[in-house]
Amino acid sequence: MSTSSELDRDPLELLFTEYLERTRAGEAIALEDFAARHPELAEEICDLFPTMMSLEEARVSRVQPTSSHEFTAMTSSIGGPLRLGDYELLREIGAGGMGIVYEALQESMQRRVAVKVLPREFNRDKLRRQRFIQEARTVAKLSHRNIVPVIDFGEAQDRCYFTMQLIEGVSLDWVISQLAASPAPVYPSDIRLQFDHQGVPFNGTDASDEVDDDSLACEFNTIQKKDAEAARTAEKWHLKRDSWKQFARIGIQAAKALHNAHQAGILHRDIKPGNLLLDEGGIIWVTDFGLAKSEKELALTGSNDLVGTLRYIAPERFDGHFDVRSDVYALGITLMELVLQRHVFETESRAVLMKQIIAGRITPPRKINSSIPAGFERILLKATALDPDQRYASASALLQDLRAFSKGQAVTSARIEKPTRRTRRKRIRWNFTTGTLVAICVTQLALLTFLTYRVFQPASPGLGSITEVRKDLLDRVGALDAFYQPLFGRSLGEDLNRQDEIAPLAADDSRRDDLQQLAKLYRHTAAEAQHWGFREAQSDLDQRIRLITKLLGEQ
Repeated sequence: MSTSSELDRDPLELLFTEYLERTRAGEAIALEDFAARHPELAEEICDLFPTMMSLEEARVSRVQPTSSHEFTAMTSSIGGPLRLGDYELLREIGAGGMGIVYEALQESMQRRVAVKVLPREFNRDKLRRQRFIQEARTVAKLSHRNIVPVIDFGEAQDRCYFTMQLIEGVSLDWVISQLAASPAPVYPSDIRLQFDHQGVPFNGTDASDEVDDDSLACEFNTIQKKDAEAARTAEKWHLKRDSWKQFARIGIQAAKALHNAHQAGILHRDIKPGNLLLDEGGIIWVTDFGLAKSEKELALTGSNDLVGTLRYIAPERFDGHFDVRSDVYALGITLMELVLQRHVFETESRAVLMKQIIAGRITPPRKINSSIPAGFERILLKATALDPDQRYASASALLQDLRAFSKGQAVTSARIEKPTRRTRRKRIRWNFTTGTLVAICVTQLALLTFLTYRVFQPASPGLGSITEVRKDLLDRVGALDAFYQPLFGRSLGEDLNRQDEIAPLAADDSRRDDLQQLAKLYRHTAAEAQHWGFREAQSDLDQRIRLITKLLGEQ
């Protein structure tokens, strides 16, 4: 299975990759010209690409060690000094939208740690800086065996950073790719081998450490593998393609961590294989709380932007809703991919992927591999049910069923009730609205456009005042207007001012379907404006509807 694809990447990152490849090929590209061709991200391109180019050049020029003895001689891709406060940065071990993670030596304590650094240019961005600090504060509140702990926070050389325990492990997407590529089991020594290939020292786990009851090592703690090859006799655990109980133990550990976070009021919002680390002792560590938010914060701000990795986003998030069951869904998809050793949604089309998620088109695992135990399949299907009410109500409920399965006990609670008529009717209406928006998004090829989806909710009579109702409706009009420019390369306002000059689109123009869907949404919003007596807004919406009607040749 492919562990990374363009579906999982930020649009700004994709544009940077294009810019980088073209400049490396010798093409002279003016940054301003490149930004002008992508107006929706022009400001970020101009602000961030110079720094990203510097980081990339430093990364490429970095000296790679040939053995662990040269480890301390490595340079860093951060550019400038190798020191950051009390830390000597040794090597880059990960990067994402919220910062770069380095292995570092904390000199005062003489210990190896992981340091997450916010690049200097990002530090000037108020929103990015706030999110970065929020991640540090969020994780610092949590204390759990399966959550990577934050141990320090600071600022040096105009960069914010925080320090975490260094986990010597591999991500689950690496495990999945290994199982998919070969029938050979994955052993703890394979994790050590990964570090050896990179020329990185590996301390490993202490042999005297107590075995966690839910770790992968628990099952093998007292088993003597008499017929195993000599090199494998000391292995604490292994994972095969059909290690169903071990897969369940991975889920148990992750669910325990999520339950701990949820109990503290923290929602992760980006659970996926890449954010679950497996160490040599068979322990799972949940990491990267960069997108986490507290339930209280979501309630106070009303902000529930669609962030996270698309393949693992729960269907209700496209409708602006998120709670603990959305994290449960993401963990369910992650476990299903581990069980199947492939993506749950195989498509490479972003638009098709969104439609499949929204429609809940998940193939039952046993239809793909009939050897998967029926009880395990029921757990996975309940965790990933389309309707949040049909899922496990909490991560704790999920782990109870996973634990029962891992112990060979009957799984009785993993039943999905038949939806009531009211639930089915609600879902049909919801899918209709979502489907129309997906049709519009097809033409824009950017997940960022989906961030505006939450404003398409109907104005509620329960809002505090008529002023709030008006603001909500006008916000939705503005969001709809934003979908027009990508279709024509010019603003809606420009065309509204020259309607007399507008000619109808050709009958075979691919934009016609998108315009028809946009017109439906404008009409729906206009009906709301009429209901509330917002005459000016209704007049403005009528103008938009007339413009689109003319473009469609329906006048």
